[in-house]
Amino acid sequence: MRIDFCRRPAVCLLSLLTALCLLAGCGAKDSGPVENATTRRPTVASTSPSASVSIVFDKATAHFPAFELDVPADWSVRGNVGKIYEGNDFFLLAGPLEDVSGITAVEQALAEELELFFNTEYYRDQVRFDYEKEYTDGALHRLSGTLHNDRNGQTLRFAGAFGTAPGLYCYYFWPDASRDRDGERYLEATYESIRIL
Repeated sequence: MRIDFCRRPAVCLLSLLTALCLLAGCGAKDSGPVENATTRRPTVASTSPSASVSIVFDKATAHFPAFELDVPADWSVRGNVGKIYEGNDFFLLAGPLEDVSGITAVEQALAEELELFFNTEYYRDQVRFDYEKEYTDGALHRLSGTLHNDRNGQTLRFAGAFGTAPGLYCYYFWPDASRDRDGERYLEATYESIRIL
């Protein structure tokens, strides 16, 4: 009789532990949003202290004569040959490169685009690039760092890529250094989508 008295709580405790283990193992493995398989939404996780949610954007395809790439669909766009996409305190400059002689040609093209799109805020001869990271990934060159605007003393952070065959560039810019990781992830999503035609 004493054995039955001790056995019942032990069996109950064992049953309870088994049930808890089964419930813990049956939960969903992915806590992210459920999406339609035909709509791919790159997620750009934010590490900014002021940002409490991940940056998620729907993609749109930007078409150029020799290449295509994905850009955030809800950003505004301006431009004909080179284009500027703006949204979420970032902007993206993307377009073809006619002169593909190297990084100096890319800097000149970007400085011209900044002067074109922002008029008196940037003068092409008063823009300087400081690089923190620079590497080649296949046919494309990737870099990041700081753009100095000597016209007004302001700086922008950037992460970009350019290619020479065909000539192309895509650079994200933003003012707040605490958003560097977001900028890198935006570039990563766009970079991974580049298709040479």
